[in-house]
Amino acid sequence: MMCKLLILQLLAHLVSDFYLQTEKSCKSKADNAFKSRHLYIHALITFALAWLFSLSVGFWWAALLIAVLHLIIDGLKSVCKNLKGAFFIDQLLHLAVIVAVVITFNNIGEISLPIWLSETKVLLWIMALVFCLRPANFIIQNIFKEAKITIPDSGKEQSLPNAGRVIGNVERMLTLVFVMLGQYEAIGFLLAAKSLLRFRETDTVKSEYVLVGTLLSFGIAILSGVAVVLILKS
Repeated sequence: MMCKLLILQLLAHLVSDFYLQTEKSCKSKADNAFKSRHLYIHALITFALAWLFSLSVGFWWAALLIAVLHLIIDGLKSVCKNLKGAFFIDQLLHLAVIVAVVITFNNIGEISLPIWLSETKVLLWIMALVFCLRPANFIIQNIFKEAKITIPDSGKEQSLPNAGRVIGNVERMLTLVFVMLGQYEAIGFLLAAKSLLRFRETDTVKSEYVLVGTLLSFGIAILSGVAVVLILKS
């Protein structure tokens, strides 16, 4: 039961932190830290989702603790936004809080989840699918930012707006499904097919930029899928 609750809380975090925040709210938090009203709105959303995803009325105090600590961590991240690796430190701290609160809740009282709730295997694959969309995009963006990888502006748009993001989402979904089915050869075929389509670019700098993004995208999906497989085998 504790494993299921932990997965549900991680899902709640992914939804609140990556799907229910706008660029405007993120910018407001980054610029104003604890003075930003968006920080407190986000904390309320975090509390609501943590409580809702617990499927337990008695989890309210644990959800409140997660939300308060989430608010403090996000506020400190905004204050220390120039700190190297701030995004990854922020996410690791959120993860640590969720794990600690779920373990504490389990130790204090017995976890009671509805009978109809899907088995752990299904929940893990759902979490992996959710993780490989928007959260994966943010991870790749921040890896590029930390590594200071940019592509020179040629002065004219040569690709469809947001096309790369959509392509990345689709390829990660397909990769995750292939790992789920154990069809690793299909992943190699998908990677080779994308290479043929995208790497005919004569601009070396752009080709390297795309290559890094592609490897990160496939890497995140493969590692997510393999992690789920290993957890289920343990």
